[in-house]
Amino acid sequence: MWLIKLPFKIIALPIMAIVAVLSLFYSLALHLSSLIVGLAFLLLGFCILSLLVQQMWALAAIVFGVAVLAFLTVMLAEMVSFGLEALVGKLSKFIFS
Repeated sequence: MWLIKLPFKIIALPIMAIVAVLSLFYSLALHLSSLIVGLAFLLLGFCILSLLVQQMWALAAIVFGVAVLAFLTVMLAEMVSFGLEALVGKLSKFIFS
């Protein structure tokens, strides 16, 4: 049975290496962008508070919508990161089984 799986394992090894490197760089970029988005959240929070004090409800709702969109974008990027890590784990399990 191992002889049948051998060509697939040989093909999966470079794919796993490429996906692992991609996952590493993606994770690094995600952490750096999270710092930037955190600072943007501070700015957006200040903007929302100042708009609420000035009673500009529509603009405050728009800025809040932008903040929610930024949050959802970061969460989607994190889900992609988890997916890449799971793919590396499954490929690793297949190669070393």
